[in-house]
Amino acid sequence: MSNSSHFYSIPQEGAPKILHVVTEISKGDFNKYEYNKDLGILELDRVLHGPTFYPVNYGDVPGTWNEGDNDPLDAVVFSTGKILPGVLVHGRVIGLMEMDDNGEEDHKILCVNDRDPRYDYIKTVDDLPEGKRKDLKNFFEIYKIAQTGRDSVKVGNFLGPEAAYKLIEESIEAYKKKFC
Repeated sequence: MSNSSHFYSIPQEGAPKILHVVTEISKGDFNKYEYNKDLGILELDRVLHGPTFYPVNYGDVPGTWNEGDNDPLDAVVFSTGKILPGVLVHGRVIGLMEMDDNGEEDHKILCVNDRDPRYDYIKTVDDLPEGKRKDLKNFFEIYKIAQTGRDSVKVGNFLGPEAAYKLIEESIEAYKKKFC
């Protein structure tokens, strides 16, 4: 890892309940950005095909490592509005969405913006309106089909915060073993 990858060293002091999430993609966006580890900046990876867009803010959890896809954990952040790419957001963990992407485990940590009072009442994924869960599941099941022509993503169950906490703690330890 190069010295320009300071993004990954942002501490996770509130983990596993509150995460520092660095937004890569804003809610409503068609652009898929990814953090370029070598350059230390966000890079436009691709523009989504078809009439689909991100239904939530999407980002990485610095200081974690998912050995399934060799990247930091992914997190989605439910918020009233969009959060710009590159912005650090305090995500209160409410659950986990199981996901398999092309044969690799790629679960998503589910968060709400801890500084958005409209989401104060959401404590677990079960508190989210059913439509928001359906939109998220549908998006991840179809967002690659128009581009690749194949259904490579399988969304599993929505699990509560305890499952997310366990994965977060494991990925913080994996990060420490790999980089510290």
